[in-house]
Amino acid sequence: MRKSAVVRIAVLCLVMVALTSCIGIDSRLTIRDNGSGTLLLTYRVSQIIADLGMAAGTGSVVPLPVTRADFDRALSSSGGKVRLTRFDRSEDARDITIHAELAFDSVDALAAVDSFQDADLKWSASGSQHQFSQVVAKAPRQPLSDDSKRMLDAFFEGYELSFSVQAPRPIQNATLGTLSTDRMTLSYKTSIKDAVTVSQDLVMSAQW
Repeated sequence: MRKSAVVRIAVLCLVMVALTSCIGIDSRLTIRDNGSGTLLLTYRVSQIIADLGMAAGTGSVVPLPVTRADFDRALSSSGGKVRLTRFDRSEDARDITIHAELAFDSVDALAAVDSFQDADLKWSASGSQHQFSQVVAKAPRQPLSDDSKRMLDAFFEGYELSFSVQAPRPIQNATLGTLSTDRMTLSYKTSIKDAVTVSQDLVMSAQW
């Protein structure tokens, strides 16, 4: 394979992974009975991805905010219904790491924020029954080639996606994850490679 073809594959792979997963995410969602709650996010963005965005002149190819100003812009449309209560950013030679905590008045308000729309967050209540769901990985529009999969292995080994949702009462029914001993928290973890090679969308849901 010619060098130019390898470079094109690498760039396409990097962009797709960035748009799909942000390279490493730990998402911890806590929901109260009235639909309000908090979202604690920790995510790592590869410096390769950040540099790729700068080289392309776009500033970033990462779908989640990477600066406080990014968060302020992303949340401004919520009218105060979603608020940034903590933000920390650190960097090393490999990654940019973001720690952020959001408080939201409703899951619908959080779902309306542009940065979280791909997660397709949903919450509903009927009497004493409550249900929540989110998309944790979307199936690619086109299957990855073997070359792209090898690029994933080379560049993103060790990067994972981790999601949890904590309910106010024991969870009665759940999909795609593991319940804690007290059944109050549903958790799911996957690798970047597995997330971007799924054949159908992965949806984590909980009912309490």
